[in-house]
Amino acid sequence: MRNFLLFFQKYGSVFIFLILQGISMLFIFSKTNPYHHSKFANSSNRIIGNIYETSNQIRSYFYLQEEIDLLKKQNTTLQNQLKGSKIVVGNYFSRKEDTIYMQQYIFQSATVIKSTRNKKYNYVTINKGTENGISKDMGVIGTNGILGYIVATSNHFSTILPIIHPRFEVPIRHKKTNTFGFVSWGKNNSYREATVKGFAKTTDVKIGDTIITTGGESYFPEGELVGFVKEKTDEPGKGTQIITIELAEDYGNIHSVFTIDNLAKLELKNLIDSTIINE
Repeated sequence: MRNFLLFFQKYGSVFIFLILQGISMLFIFSKTNPYHHSKFANSSNRIIGNIYETSNQIRSYFYLQEEIDLLKKQNTTLQNQLKGSKIVVGNYFSRKEDTIYMQQYIFQSATVIKSTRNKKYNYVTINKGTENGISKDMGVIGTNGILGYIVATSNHFSTILPIIHPRFEVPIRHKKTNTFGFVSWGKNNSYREATVKGFAKTTDVKIGDTIITTGGESYFPEGELVGFVKEKTDEPGKGTQIITIELAEDYGNIHSVFTIDNLAKLELKNLIDSTIINE
């Protein structure tokens, strides 16, 4: 007992301080003191919120690739649902107000695993092949504009002949005037440029005008973005213009692409071939 009294005498002031401190804290943060109670609650919520946010960011990082794959699937679905991806078949077996549509273009996402841009003959390789339904002469678009078309496939990979290749040429259209021409890539073009020919001198072409696909070849639907007018000059000795365009797709920064399967490709090819034979 004597030792207890000596201990309390020595540390009694500390115990009294702790007891009084506890009582004061009880009054401060009790519901009868709404101001301090709300401040304490807000601080607590803020700390817990920051912990949850940090935890979510860490968790999101590990699921990032899964989210990217999901977005690719969603984009592919949206591409396939575009009205421009359909052609009207007819309404012979339906009520007069109904319309039957047949899907003309099927889009499939892919990833670029290798590409060149500063060589004389450039190519792009993607991670989809015949086992994914990819075949030769399918068109390919990037996230900003057309990229090229498939020229070779294996089971799991495919090679694209891009716009920035001397062999590339497809019909295009001047969006503002609906004038038709052809886009190709020449030795004087950089990997961000291409050349458009076939526009008459009288065609009202201005810097910044949009160049799009015609849909008249089997690779791309009508209206896909090709590029924007950068420069124009008159072609010597001819009544046409030579136009340099800035490509919509940056070959120095390509990753996600879409292959395009034109279900009406064979029909279009047969029609063109028969037209050439009858000339």
